[in-house]
Amino acid sequence: MNIVIKGLLVILWLLAVPGAAGGIVLFENEKKSPGMCLLAGYLLMFSVAELMILPMIWANLPLHILKYSFAGVMIVLALVGMILLYKDKRHKSFGSGKRRKISVYFLVAAVLIFFQLGAASYLAHMDADDAFYVATATTAVHTDTIFSVNPYTGYAYVHLPSRYVLSPFPVFLAVISSLCRFHPAIVAHTIFPALFIFMAYVVLYQYAKEWFPEEQNARGIFMIFCAVIIWFSGYSIYNSENFQMIRIWQGKACMASVFLPLLLYLGMCIIMKKQREYSWIMLLMTDISCCLLSSMGIMLACIMLVILLVMGLVRYRDLQKTACAALCCLPSLLLGAVYIMIR
Repeated sequence: MNIVIKGLLVILWLLAVPGAAGGIVLFENEKKSPGMCLLAGYLLMFSVAELMILPMIWANLPLHILKYSFAGVMIVLALVGMILLYKDKRHKSFGSGKRRKISVYFLVAAVLIFFQLGAASYLAHMDADDAFYVATATTAVHTDTIFSVNPYTGYAYVHLPSRYVLSPFPVFLAVISSLCRFHPAIVAHTIFPALFIFMAYVVLYQYAKEWFPEEQNARGIFMIFCAVIIWFSGYSIYNSENFQMIRIWQGKACMASVFLPLLLYLGMCIIMKKQREYSWIMLLMTDISCCLLSSMGIMLACIMLVILLVMGLVRYRDLQKTACAALCCLPSLLLGAVYIMIR
């Protein structure tokens, strides 16, 4: 019975709450879908986590204060999102709209993806980097602290680790494991892989819908192609597909597999189109989410945004759009400046 309760908590905190909270971001958006609601909800969840964790680290507050504060904020956001989705005149598109016939290629892709989720969770890979990432989360849970105890030694930090402290994804892991009542290692190696790999394919499906708007078979073939490429990605340890299948629970791997591709997709839909299809806040939250996941995300997300900004400026010569895109780089720029100061 205990494991059933924990499983329901996982569904609540990792699927239901972010999926509902995504309704705030996608309110009255024509491209709203369950998959995009989940992605938008995670952008919101990761942004809230980054903005709450960083000041609490410097305030030296205990983990339980962060856990209850984060849970309260996310529950409120989820309730607001559900209300907005219900009031949205387009909410019928979630279920009662015109249904298209599911392509057999899409079913084949779904089977391949399902096997990947099972393999990544059941055949959990143990990585040397877990000695810091998972150990930091475990230490935080057992000592009720936030980046106060060195997981290598068990002694208090004399100086905060500048390489990691601005991207506190292990603290997010500690919060989620506490809310779900699972050990951080179980969440990292069993639950996060299935969740984040699924999200990676949701992002890829957004590309399929963009490139093949009226061709169901083409979308299915595209997803099969992606699944096969990712399945046989072990030819190198440096590509994002290998990171996705081997150690997706680590922030840098999740950033490379899910959130940088999502940033590129949103940039294409917002910056590279004359009429933007999503709100600027989604691009801003994607930058913040990349900052949470990895210190490399602070730099890489900003670089990608600047490239898109320049391309958009050359194509449309729209200074207002350029200014909005530049503002979306601010979280990376601010955290980069803080990093230089504490380094």
